[in-house]
Amino acid sequence: MSEQNSKSIGISRKERKLQTAKEEKKKKRPSGKKKPGVKRSSLPGKEASGERTAAAVPAAQSEQKPAPRKERSERGASTGRGRSSAPARPAKSNDGAERLSPSERYEKRQSERANAASAKQAFGQKKNKTQRETSASGQPYAGGKAVSAGTDMGKTKDGQVGRVSPVAGKTPYASSDASAKRPVAPADAEQIKVGDRIVVTIKRIGINGEGVGYFRRKAVFIDGAITNEVVKAEVLETQAKFIKAKLVEIEKKSKHRVEPPCPVYGICGGCQLQHISYEGQLIAKLEIVREAFSRYSGLNDLKIKPTLGMDRPWDYRNKAQLQVERRDVKGSKSDIIAGLYEIGSHEIVDISGCPIQHPQVNRAIDRVKAVLGELNIPLSKGDSRGGRSDIKDSGQRKGVRTIVVRNGFQSGEIQVTLVTETADLPRQEEMVERLRLELPEMSGLSVNVNPFKTPLIFGERTISLWGNEAMNESLGDLNFTLSPRAFFQLNPEQTIKLYESVKVAAALTGKETVVDAYCGTGTIGLWLAPYAAQVRGIEVIPEAVEDARRNAERNGRDNADFFEGEAEDLLPRWAKEGYSPDVIVADPPRVGLDRKFLETVLRTKPQKFVYVSCNPSTLAKDCKVLLEGGYEIQSVQPIDMFPQTSQVECVTVLVKK
Repeated sequence: MSEQNSKSIGISRKERKLQTAKEEKKKKRPSGKKKPGVKRSSLPGKEASGERTAAAVPAAQSEQKPAPRKERSERGASTGRGRSSAPARPAKSNDGAERLSPSERYEKRQSERANAASAKQAFGQKKNKTQRETSASGQPYAGGKAVSAGTDMGKTKDGQVGRVSPVAGKTPYASSDASAKRPVAPADAEQIKVGDRIVVTIKRIGINGEGVGYFRRKAVFIDGAITNEVVKAEVLETQAKFIKAKLVEIEKKSKHRVEPPCPVYGICGGCQLQHISYEGQLIAKLEIVREAFSRYSGLNDLKIKPTLGMDRPWDYRNKAQLQVERRDVKGSKSDIIAGLYEIGSHEIVDISGCPIQHPQVNRAIDRVKAVLGELNIPLSKGDSRGGRSDIKDSGQRKGVRTIVVRNGFQSGEIQVTLVTETADLPRQEEMVERLRLELPEMSGLSVNVNPFKTPLIFGERTISLWGNEAMNESLGDLNFTLSPRAFFQLNPEQTIKLYESVKVAAALTGKETVVDAYCGTGTIGLWLAPYAAQVRGIEVIPEAVEDARRNAERNGRDNADFFEGEAEDLLPRWAKEGYSPDVIVADPPRVGLDRKFLETVLRTKPQKFVYVSCNPSTLAKDCKVLLEGGYEIQSVQPIDMFPQTSQVECVTVLVKK
């Protein structure tokens, strides 16, 4: 009993000793916390003997633990999402020794992504948390976005696209060695430079026919791209608010993309949309009008009618004005070409057989070129006898500069005008006889003299060499006589649709007074005259006013009068005289309505204002002024007057609130 008690007492003492030793050891163990007032940078790392101190161990652990987070910051810095304090990426070697092939870059990228995913799992992050895709060089793919694991492709809110996984049998952006060396676009749009390649999703077609997308919220203009396409493009120009780029590759093709039928499409500059199906063109032109009203009028939900198109959107132009040049072909032989100036140059592009010109116009141009060549008639360009316009001090220019041919769709007549630097051409009588034989449907041949270096086609003086000074043509039930300089719509088929749209918009009952501002030769006013009580046309060009008066007399429009002057002067004067129009129709040039004219309309306050516009941007800007002045838009009708081009006509009706 005493032995057991003694043993029990001995055990208790031993346990107490062990417990006491543990407590003392625990007291001596460092807590791992920083001492108050000591900066992290001043913590000791190693003793002079090379061994870590007790205080240095936790500090070292704190630097080692967040290593994956440090990698994440570096990735974020390259994509614009990380902290600005992330360490800078080492500069690449200039000797190209570390340059990787596309497949090697892909493998390295896959390895980096796998390591990053493992690091995230180690820190308890969600498996589906998104991360910005970067290339092996650490730069993001142009147009890259936050993507989830296993995603093939994702879109940013800018509409840009970045590939994450390869297509079977291919590596991302597989290309030749030359293209692989192209610079990769930086993450920030402000760092973009000429030569960078970017991937862009096209959001719409611009007013000049270019594809418009966004890279890092900065507008990008790319000729030849189509809405909803994903394209790779090379930067050509950078500005504060936009980037211009050249189409390099189409990654996702639009269903509206077609092969342009014209061999010089994209060179001559006459057409901008031949690479888009006609259905797609009509949609694009509707969106051009919608975008203009949204941007310049603030109308995002404006109802716009579908674009009125053509049954056959080719062979529609009734007139051609082509520059001519004599070029050497083989040896001493030479040939005459006729065409338009190449985009951004003074080189003439031969557009023989142009698919949007009427076949009769193309045929007449060919016959005139042949006669000029056979008779060696001097030209102003490419002809040493007449002086060359492209060589300084090469002599006085006195040859043919431009061939102008107009075809009457209804009359069948052909009108030919040669624009020259002199009224006297050699072998002129022979030229007249030869052209009469070659073009039996020719109703008149004239020479227009323009000796000045100017972008204007016609000079002030026109001389008739043979036949009628003016040709006959009709539009609906209206008949016109057209002198060589007279304006007439280039697409007669669509012109009828345009004027009928104006008539519907005006909704005349026969009791209204109508003012046709910017009336030209009076075609719109004469079209409306049978349905109105009275029509008054206003035009600043005296010759056009005289043509309008003759056309009114010829067509028996006795209730139509035409006046020379400016609408902002005549309308207030008429108002004082007691004449206040019920409807005003305006068909201004592309620059839109004059500000004074808009103020005059708001003072005159007609019940209805019909705006015929060939420029959606200026249309929307002018409508904003009228909306602020007490009008509201009743209808908007786009009309495709020029298929295969980016131009769109629009009839907009505004009524007083």
